[in-house]
Amino acid sequence: MQYSRINFHLLFFLIFLTSCSSMNVSQEKVYSEDVRTVQASLSSSEISYDSEAIFANAIIYFEFDKSNLTTKSLQTLKSTVNALEENPAIGLTLSGHADERGTREYNLALGQRRAETVAEYLILNGINKNRIIVKSYGEEIPAMSGQNEKSYAKNRRVEID
Repeated sequence: MQYSRINFHLLFFLIFLTSCSSMNVSQEKVYSEDVRTVQASLSSSEISYDSEAIFANAIIYFEFDKSNLTTKSLQTLKSTVNALEENPAIGLTLSGHADERGTREYNLALGQRRAETVAEYLILNGINKNRIIVKSYGEEIPAMSGQNEKSYAKNRRVEID
C-alpha cells in the first residue's frame, strides 16, 4: 500500500514537472492545520506532508481568437485540479485576457469566454464552483508589450491565482 502511494505521488510530481514549462510558479505559505500538500525534492524520493501549502499559479494560453483548451493547457489544468483536490480550503481567481487586436468590448467578452472555459473544466473535474471567481480584463493588462506575434501569444491567456 505504501509503495503504491509513493508511486502515485511520484507520478503526480512528474506530471507537475512536465507542466511547469507553461506555468509561473510561486510559493505561498498558508498556516492552517487543515491545508495539506505534497513537497517533493529532486535530491530525495521521499515525500512528506505538512501544513505548509505550496500552490502554483498557472497560466493557460490560447490561440488567436479562440477560447478552447489546447493539449498543453489540459496538462496544466490537470495539475491544478490535483493541487485543488489536495487543498480543499483554497479558492482561486481565473483572470481572462486577450491581445490588443479587436475592440475593447470584444476582447472583454473573449477574456470572459476563456476564463469560463477554464472554470468549466475545473468544475467538470470535481472542483466546487463556489471556490472559483471568474474575471475578464480583455486587453487592459498585457503580460508583454509589443505588436508582434510573440507579444500577442503571451497576452492571450487565463491566469489562475
